[in-house]
Amino acid sequence: MRTPYYLLAIISVSLFTSCEQTTPPAELINKKASLPGTFSISDLHQRLLSSFYNTKDNTNTVLYGDKGAEAALQKHGISASSPFSLTLVTWHQQEDPHWFGARIPGDLISVERLTKADGDDRLSYQKLAGKQLIAIKDTVGNGDRIRFILAQQPLIQP
Repeated sequence: MRTPYYLLAIISVSLFTSCEQTTPPAELINKKASLPGTFSISDLHQRLLSSFYNTKDNTNTVLYGDKGAEAALQKHGISASSPFSLTLVTWHQQEDPHWFGARIPGDLISVERLTKADGDDRLSYQKLAGKQLIAIKDTVGNGDRIRFILAQQPLIQP
């Protein structure tokens, strides 16, 4: 007598779960976290060096850099002669609508660029804020941000 109820339950569950429509591939791309078209990491010839998140501030951060930057971070020091370019991108976190409990990048907070020209001992730091990448003129705290960026360790990649 129980068999018909089990069979009915299995058929009902399979009918309800098989009717779900798949998400179109275009909706799987997180456009909210995309960088503006005027700013391209690939044009800078940079690749991912490190990533981290701050649970207190609910932010995701990714550090990109060129080969010179990766070498400088691995050596824990800046050579006077080697040029490099680092880019630190920070986003607010948001819930992932496709994966329960996951957090993904949301709105862009800032892009920080740290560069050193060939044969120049000076570091150039620039901070751009928001989706429009508005240059921040305030220099308070720049030294701390430069030290923070240079203290990051690159991920070990094959």
